[in-house]
Amino acid sequence: MSARDEQTTPTEEKATAPATTATPAKKTLTWPDDWDNVLDSAIRQWQGEWTPKRVQHLYLARYDRGLYRSDARNFLSQRAHRGLLTLHDRPTGRVFTLNTWKGGNA
Repeated sequence: MSARDEQTTPTEEKATAPATTATPAKKTLTWPDDWDNVLDSAIRQWQGEWTPKRVQHLYLARYDRGLYRSDARNFLSQRAHRGLLTLHDRPTGRVFTLNTWKGGNA
């Protein structure tokens, strides 16, 4: 065996080295099945002005777990697009209120 056969280049070692460290799987937050209904029923029951901060407080009180502000904002925005909430732009920020318009011909 020659000296060249005994030496391996770093690229050869990387190519033949077994993968011993796998990338750990990310933990995904799992919410209970009723999380979506909790927000809808809270909006209908308590009415008033809904902000992302109020949604965060609701989920913290209900599930003892925090919620990102962007997620709370998206939850409110989705309900506004469905017609459940009305968006109000104010100088102090955006708030959502329950849409009380019933529709139909009167």
